[in-house]
Amino acid sequence: MRIAILPTGCMEWLALPDALGRLFVDQDFYSLPRRKEVESNAAIDFPVPSFTSCDVSRLAGRPCDAADKLIERAVAEAIGDGRSKPADLVLIIDDLELYNIHQPAAVVGIIREAARRYLDRIATGSGNTERHAQALRERVSFHLAKPMIEAWLFADPAGPTNAGVPASRIPRLKTPNDPECFCSDDAAFTADSGAECTTWNSLPEDTPKQRKEKQKLLPIWVRWGARRSQHPKAYLAWLCMDSAETKCSAYFETKGGADALKRIAWDSLVTQANHCCFVRSMVNDIEFFLGINPSHAGDCAPETDLSTAPRNRLLRNV
Repeated sequence: MRIAILPTGCMEWLALPDALGRLFVDQDFYSLPRRKEVESNAAIDFPVPSFTSCDVSRLAGRPCDAADKLIERAVAEAIGDGRSKPADLVLIIDDLELYNIHQPAAVVGIIREAARRYLDRIATGSGNTERHAQALRERVSFHLAKPMIEAWLFADPAGPTNAGVPASRIPRLKTPNDPECFCSDDAAFTADSGAECTTWNSLPEDTPKQRKEKQKLLPIWVRWGARRSQHPKAYLAWLCMDSAETKCSAYFETKGGADALKRIAWDSLVTQANHCCFVRSMVNDIEFFLGINPSHAGDCAPETDLSTAPRNRLLRNV
């Protein structure tokens, strides 16, 4: 089967096909947009923008360009054209983000609204609405990484090390440790002010432009202030602190993050029945599509679980 991954992050784009290919052998996983598209078109949306980098309650009932683009790209891949075979399954994967950890149903509502708008546009243009609706309903799914993809790495005992965390720096997490309810328990991390970030602190700030540029490079854990303990990417960056780097960290999602995700220990994510419910929803979705009995019993996130999809579902699982 040809299974396309449509993520909103470079780390997922680089690594999820390999990671899922290790879990589902003999299946052809690939990322969208394809590498050839990215290399040949500098103007292409890459990665396709996320719509969850804000409180999505602000978006309800309003057009959302980012969600629309995700739906359009997914359906195009599910239908195909004369130059390429359609994908058998397309998985849209976005981070829930801290802004929305309390409202995954609202996030799902935004993608459903985008699907409705898409079908309305097809109908207005006298297109084959049922063909597009069927492609969405049967071969396009929407899944969430809670709160973001870096949380998965903390489920894997080797994940932080694979991402570049020095062996001398041991992650300290609150227990019980469901990665999807990520929370660090590291007083040094919580208290860090960025004072040791010598390169960042030495950046000039004499002009408004310099101050703006310096603010862009603010170490991520400093930027997240009191909420940093819930932010797995900020914690990884802090664990990989390097004062010589302009952002004060040697963690890069396209290098260490992607390397760790490619090698993710799936059993560590989905073996514990009441942990990683959003991950289990995604894994079960793929298994059902391939005709495989679910191999990991446990709770699924009802917002994205195939078995709890509404009767008027617009995508496979929502």
